[in-house]
Amino acid sequence: MKLWQKTYLLAVLTCAVILFICMFVVSAPAVAMTAENGIRTARTEERAISSALERTVSSVSPSRRRAVAAEFLKNYEGSDLTFRFTDETVYSSLPFMLTKAEGTAGFVRHEKELYVFLSDMLPSGYSLLYLKSASTIDRLLVRQLLTATLTGTVIALFMALILYVLLYRVNLPVSRLAHEMRTPLTVMRGYAETIRDTRLTDEQRHTAASYIADESRRLSEISSRLLTIHNKDDAGDDFGPVDLVELFGHLQKTYPEVVYEASWETVIGDRAMLSSLLSNLIENAVRASEPGSPVELRSERNRITVTDHGKGLTDAELRYLNDPPRIRRIHTKGGIGIPLCHQIAKTHGAKLTFSRTEDGGTEAKITFYNSVTG
Repeated sequence: MKLWQKTYLLAVLTCAVILFICMFVVSAPAVAMTAENGIRTARTEERAISSALERTVSSVSPSRRRAVAAEFLKNYEGSDLTFRFTDETVYSSLPFMLTKAEGTAGFVRHEKELYVFLSDMLPSGYSLLYLKSASTIDRLLVRQLLTATLTGTVIALFMALILYVLLYRVNLPVSRLAHEMRTPLTVMRGYAETIRDTRLTDEQRHTAASYIADESRRLSEISSRLLTIHNKDDAGDDFGPVDLVELFGHLQKTYPEVVYEASWETVIGDRAMLSSLLSNLIENAVRASEPGSPVELRSERNRITVTDHGKGLTDAELRYLNDPPRIRRIHTKGGIGIPLCHQIAKTHGAKLTFSRTEDGGTEAKITFYNSVTG
């Protein structure tokens, strides 16, 4: 896993944790208010019942109070209300055993069912425990928690997507720069090792040093171009005539497999970016070809082609090469050369297309629509 991907995962995890904490902190008052309203409603109902019960039992003799209380409370059978009435003997319609201190109120869960309870002491000295099903409140509480969870999840996913795109955009120029630096660095290393390990004439040493200087200058140009290639306002500001004969010759020295013909000798563009574009295409062609097989590099009026005689491409590979997705994973097996090639071509007012040749190879064609230089 790359550093930017680790950074992305850490940032997403941190943001998600903070977001869910905030969501539950914000939703906690609503949940508490729902529970408080449920208890308040139950307390109002319990007071009305206990007052009526108190008046009823107070109007009869003590010997009949339990029977009268039981008869009174049986009126609520079939509802979601149950009671325990306590004097010398006990009357209870509770669905399960429950003991609560007098003057307390709250919620209790039994066999996945939520109940609200109130324990009250009547003025006549009797104790009444009120128990009511709170399934409606339970569903509302669950709904509030699920809403907070789903809202947090949606926001977290949206933030993760935005963060991924931002990190991708920030990391893309650096990744492309690293990709494009590979070939010049390989050439520079080869010539430097030649100077160090081989006895050369002054002319050979000068030639090798010149190539090192040329490649180092190319690295500098590539870095400045790639870091600003997304800015359309800057595109074309530094364009000028590019000598295709000289460029093709330089590429041939880097890739000995290249056989070139430059019928169209000059194009308006940026030499560093065009060199990077052709290097990518040639490198892919060399990789697809048998060792020693030639790669043809040609230019004709408003067109440059790179042709190999390799194993060819499948229809799916051709579809990808001709229309690579705008947003894709960086550092995949195929590298990032082709999307970059399309972007460089577009910057030059050109279109890059790939097709199969008659012998099964691949032809990459760059067609310039805005260049009129001969």
